[in-house]
Amino acid sequence: MKKELKRGEGPSAVEEWFIQFLARPHDDLGREGAVCPFVAPAMRANTISVERASYAPEKGWLGIAELMRRQMDSYLARSWPEGKAPISALVTALDGMPEHQLPLLDEAQRQVKGEAVRRGLMIGQFHPGCPEPSVWNSSFLVSRSPLPLFALRRMALHDILFLHADPAHFAEYDRRFGYHYGRNRSAVHLPRHFVDLYKAARENAGKRTEYVTYQSIDVLLSLQQPHTHYPAEMTFYLVGQVKELLFKLVYEEVSAARLALVADVPDEASWNLRRAATGLKMLTRSWDVLAQISPAEFNAFRAQLGSASGIDSYMYRMLEFTLGRKSEAMARRYAGVPGVSEAIYRVLHRSSVYDEALGLLRRRGLLDVGDGNEASEAARAAWTRIYRNDGPASELFRLAEALMDVAHEFSRWRALHQLLVERTIGNKPGTGGTSGVDWLRRSSEHRFFAELWEARSALAAGVPPW
Repeated sequence: MKKELKRGEGPSAVEEWFIQFLARPHDDLGREGAVCPFVAPAMRANTISVERASYAPEKGWLGIAELMRRQMDSYLARSWPEGKAPISALVTALDGMPEHQLPLLDEAQRQVKGEAVRRGLMIGQFHPGCPEPSVWNSSFLVSRSPLPLFALRRMALHDILFLHADPAHFAEYDRRFGYHYGRNRSAVHLPRHFVDLYKAARENAGKRTEYVTYQSIDVLLSLQQPHTHYPAEMTFYLVGQVKELLFKLVYEEVSAARLALVADVPDEASWNLRRAATGLKMLTRSWDVLAQISPAEFNAFRAQLGSASGIDSYMYRMLEFTLGRKSEAMARRYAGVPGVSEAIYRVLHRSSVYDEALGLLRRRGLLDVGDGNEASEAARAAWTRIYRNDGPASELFRLAEALMDVAHEFSRWRALHQLLVERTIGNKPGTGGTSGVDWLRRSSEHRFFAELWEARSALAAGVPPW
């Protein structure tokens, strides 16, 4: 059910947000001008249509995605004042969306963005906790609004800022705006940053067969470029890339589990967490391959690493942040890295999978809200109660064990990492500036989901009641 917000009925919260935030400059934006240069002229031309729609919690992000697709059809079918279609927009505010389910709006936008781009549209999501950073300043969360909504508009020349990194998205942009960058055309009048992004995206574009395209095999197999001819370096190089792919696999599964918890379906989350734990087991086996590189073989090419270190793996860092171990200091290591800093800061500022697990326990009446040590004690008591009273037939028991599977496998991975480094380089400093084995030993002592581990100590001996 949709209802248009008529102008003249008094300023809505959305319109106030337009005027007080989007249409004004902001010190943290990272560039001059309004937060959104589009808003002020569109409001003057009366080409922003704001509607309300009811959120359907039983449909989750899939329902929001369906609504987005309908609104795309509606937007493209509308008539706008002559010559003003390029600055038109359709904004849809979602009524009745619980705060803890706002991440589902982020997921719906991610799923639908490609469809919108193929139709020449841009779609953005906004809500009070939106983790989207400014393209000019990764630490500025530019997409936070007073209520959940999404906005549709036509693709514009400046959207190279948002579409250059994805080949499919860039191809659609290039088809519509590529002529602006042609020789003897207006490229000389474009911002230098636009031209640089465009050229880089063009260089990455290429034609491939259907099979190769599906898995990007040619790209994948072209990325192994060791710096020496020592055979062991290729093994080291390939295992490093395999680990990055597995970090991404585990990250995607844990992220899916987080969304399932937001949607109040813990068994679905447990299923994703089980796959994540299996991915971590594969990561653990990767140390077995590297253990077959002798210290002499590793020393033959180690100098070529320079300061390169796994400590700067941003997929690993995104996985750590998503599991709940967050660090502003670690996030700052990626400041200014195009396409990476934005992703890092987004994950840093959003809830973790453990946050959402505790949120589920609160909604089930098993956890009292508290702060600091009080909150930790309450969480430990809640997990203890689940272990004491419930069994495998309980979805919360299964969730607890799935979370522990992930925490357990992650700790095994860290412990074996420490052993491998000690076996290979002894007590030499790490390439990333760490103390090496000592640093890894301290890191391996950390446990994700600490209260779940502590709950074991609170369980008495005896046969469980279930």
